[in-house]
Amino acid sequence: MRALLVLAIACAAHAQTFDVASIKPLDPKTGVPKSRPDIQVVPGSVTMRNVGMFHLMIWSFKISPSQVTNPSVFIDLDNARFDVVAKAAGPATTDEMRLMMQKLLAERFKLQLHRETKEMSAYVIVEAKGGHKLTPAAAPDGQGVWPVSDQTKMALAGKSATLDQLAMFLSDPLRAPVIDLTGLNGRYDFTFDITNFVRIQRQPGEPDPDPVSILQTAMPKQLGLRLESRKMPVEMLTIDHVETKPVEN
Repeated sequence: MRALLVLAIACAAHAQTFDVASIKPLDPKTGVPKSRPDIQVVPGSVTMRNVGMFHLMIWSFKISPSQVTNPSVFIDLDNARFDVVAKAAGPATTDEMRLMMQKLLAERFKLQLHRETKEMSAYVIVEAKGGHKLTPAAAPDGQGVWPVSDQTKMALAGKSATLDQLAMFLSDPLRAPVIDLTGLNGRYDFTFDITNFVRIQRQPGEPDPDPVSILQTAMPKQLGLRLESRKMPVEMLTIDHVETKPVEN
């Protein structure tokens, strides 16, 4: 029998909740683009624009898309996008607000899920020979890892970011879980630019570049980190129930 741990999102009933939270559904008839969502975090406040339930899940539980066992549940929610503004009573950290957002999803979308661990192929991040090349961040919390806004570049910027945030971001192009095994628990500032490894504008029929080989080449040079493939126990989430429309604010 599978060892299941039912996630009582309300299990942390003692945990802090948002003092004020608004979830505004966007009208799909207005042609809301399926563009990159915008998530801005400052101490005690998170503002999300044009996010879907999948984005909310990934951010709130700090997991990769490949750690959801039944992503097909999001098909019915594919066109549902939201603006979310949530504020804590005090200067809560990003990780504290992730827990608050989990509770908010349970309250407003009736989200129910459970966790289990599976042995599977994954990627891990370790320090390269000679050590990392990251700059320790002065700020105790920050935006994390996000794409550089310059459309001529294919790059990531880390602002007071943790390496598990970097791992979560890299899991999307790799389509597999990525786990931080560096043992580096601090926060760092860095830029990771792979523009020279890929062609932003490719010719019709030109194959997509291999993200694994690009990352394995670029990460040691720029970040002093290495990407390896391993069999790992990975925590997975299974969505048992979620509503398509949130409870009104």
